[in-house]
Amino acid sequence: MIQHQSTEPPDEGQRSHSSSLSVGSGEPTDRRRLVADDDSTHETLSQRSQLEAPNSSQGQSLAAHEKRREGDKQKSTWTGFSDRFVWEILAAILSAAMLIALIVVLAKFDGKPQPTWKHVSLNTVISWLSTISKACIIFSVSEAIGQLKWVWFAQKTQPLSNLRTFDSASRGFYGSAELIWTLRCRHFAIWGGLAVILALGFDPFTQNLIHYYPNTVEDASQQALLANVSSYDTAGPPTAHAAEVWIDPVLKANVYNSLFNNDHSRPWSIPQYACSSSNCTWDPIAALEARAICSSVTGDLNMSCDSKVPDNLTYAGQPNCTIMLPSNTTAWFIPYQYEYASISIAAVLPDQAVVFKNATLPPIQMIAPYDFNPSVKSPGEGKWQAMECSIEPIVRSFSATVQDNMYGEETLGVWTQGFYSCEKNWTNVPTGLYFEPPWGSDLGISPSSGFMLGSSAIMGITDFFNSLFFGQFYLQTLNSVVFKTREPSIYAPSDFIQAMSLGNITGCDVRSAEKLECAMKNVAQAMSKTFRDSAYVGANSDFSRANMTIGRALTSVSYVQVRWPWIVLPALVWVLGAGTLAGTIWKSRRAQVPKWKNDPIPLLFLYQDGSDKRGVSLTKADGANHLGMRLYEDDKNMVLAST
Repeated sequence: MIQHQSTEPPDEGQRSHSSSLSVGSGEPTDRRRLVADDDSTHETLSQRSQLEAPNSSQGQSLAAHEKRREGDKQKSTWTGFSDRFVWEILAAILSAAMLIALIVVLAKFDGKPQPTWKHVSLNTVISWLSTISKACIIFSVSEAIGQLKWVWFAQKTQPLSNLRTFDSASRGFYGSAELIWTLRCRHFAIWGGLAVILALGFDPFTQNLIHYYPNTVEDASQQALLANVSSYDTAGPPTAHAAEVWIDPVLKANVYNSLFNNDHSRPWSIPQYACSSSNCTWDPIAALEARAICSSVTGDLNMSCDSKVPDNLTYAGQPNCTIMLPSNTTAWFIPYQYEYASISIAAVLPDQAVVFKNATLPPIQMIAPYDFNPSVKSPGEGKWQAMECSIEPIVRSFSATVQDNMYGEETLGVWTQGFYSCEKNWTNVPTGLYFEPPWGSDLGISPSSGFMLGSSAIMGITDFFNSLFFGQFYLQTLNSVVFKTREPSIYAPSDFIQAMSLGNITGCDVRSAEKLECAMKNVAQAMSKTFRDSAYVGANSDFSRANMTIGRALTSVSYVQVRWPWIVLPALVWVLGAGTLAGTIWKSRRAQVPKWKNDPIPLLFLYQDGSDKRGVSLTKADGANHLGMRLYEDDKNMVLAST
């Protein structure tokens, strides 16, 4: 309770005799009145306020009093807007606008690259929009809850503690939870309290709307090139008075690498390429390549142990067993002794082959015991295998990619049927083996595409195969191994026999005739690389002159993914807040309650100047700006008095 005084607060000796609002442990002053809950409670507050008369004890002149009343009657524009809930409505509208703007921004960038704005990021924009939206709707809810407390007390007599509950609810989530618990769904204000509590998740939910994921896009400023040719007719210099030619040294080096270089990255199989972005892709490409096909010919082995070791040799009189294919590829052994030629490899003429009689290049045959181990005695008669392989020129269609600097291919189609130029009486073209796949652009073929393996290259590869792929692993004694070859001075046949019998060829972890299939597939890949790199090698490794296939360089870019379910909570907070505000406006008008909201001033005018009348003067509450107040102690009581 407040006493208006026209003088300064009394000094220590006088304070006990002054009229004021006392708060403390002492007895109330003689101006305290008991307020009965009678029939007058059904009157509106606005009617009650008209009963209050000016207090003549203020000692003001009539002219000053009238002037002050005139000033109180002129409400400010702000007060007028406040009485009509203009600020709260505008705040709710602004909150909705920010929420809609947030949704529009997210929808615009959903599934698109992360924007690269100069001074702000997408997360910052979303954070600002959500913060403004939340602040505006919480302001409206807070004012609505503050107004609803007057509606609550205008309906009927309520516990005084409810005043504190409503006041706390308008300030934070703890008070809102207390309000919901206190009212137990008996008042519209619980929806506002629920909005305040749910608003705690407003910012986290809006931040969870945005998710970034990497995506690759084409970058025209980067380079993507891949070696590719449609013809190959490269060979070394002639020999034997031009009757033969040496192999292309590049092809020889690649084949040697595929057999003797145990590198699991297989550099001898990867064609030359350039991908400056580390991620590239190409449309379907058709290229001249080679492939290895193999077949088991174990069933064609002819084994004989009829002959005996001559008397003048070690193991005289022992059976001398031979294992032979129809082409005369032969292995031999003395049963269960440390002397044998257990591994035999030979390149044969196509008409001598068991399976590949129409091969372009010499088929390769191999005889070997199963699970070969050179440190043990020779195997018995029933543990032998034979394999025949053919390396053939082909046209292969494939799609190539580079991902994180790792090159890879996927085969789309293979064409094997070829013809020699002489078969069609072509005289104005290079002689060789030609291929014309009936494909379209979907497999990398243009209408004028043609593929050719030249006769010089075929001649050089044939001589290379006949020399390299021929020999035997010969165990003379347990401590003496010989790699027997036909022409040890040409190429590296003894090295090849050693690799096939004792070495570890890349990807060929087997000890049987099946090792030939693995080795020939490596050779075919090395030959394919040589064919495709020939233009690049011929251009002295100059990408601009190598006529390479152009692809697309890809760059990893962060893309935006919007997880729309997270928008539910912010939207729900706004709906609850807007609904609370609309209900507050309707209930306030229906109950004709003054628009005091969270204003504490009306509470201070419940009793003043010793008046016997109850109620709050609307003019006094609205004109509180004219009063000066001070808190001081009076006889162990705290006093808030006007000065």
